[in-house]
Amino acid sequence: MKEIFINLCNSVLYILFIFTLKMKNQNLNTKIAKKFVELNNKMVLKKIKKINNDKLLILLPHCIQLYDCQYKVTSNIENCRQCGRCVIHNFVDIRKKYTIEIKIATGGTLARKYIREVKPALVLAVACKRDLITGIRDANPFPVYGVFNIIKEEPCVNTTVSIDGISNLLETIKF
Repeated sequence: MKEIFINLCNSVLYILFIFTLKMKNQNLNTKIAKKFVELNNKMVLKKIKKINNDKLLILLPHCIQLYDCQYKVTSNIENCRQCGRCVIHNFVDIRKKYTIEIKIATGGTLARKYIREVKPALVLAVACKRDLITGIRDANPFPVYGVFNIIKEEPCVNTTVSIDGISNLLETIKF
């Protein structure tokens, strides 16, 4: 019963999110987005305790790679030369530490394709608020733990994510 209520709340928050996007009310939109992801993540953490499959997929947006890097990682994260100018090198290390899939998506269609191919027990998705919220909804029935990227300069260019937050989550869920 509690899960049904949480799903209903998330559906209402999603509708409010879309509504505030149309109204161009950024402050309210951001608050709703944070609440949506917070509720979703709580529900996902409860669900994954019941999952026996250890397949985890980390989905990253292409904008966390340095915009002018000549070694594009969208086809393969191993193309990273580990220069340390963006956070991609941290994810190469995470991939080695945990045997998990890490994919870089240039958009929602590619992200959905990766999810269908991998069929993970859990998706850890990093994205901006609009892409993250719609992605969580689109990925159903796969559980998606959402993490907002950090926009340093402008959207879709040289964004980043808290590597400590990702590492702590991976330790918490014991993947």
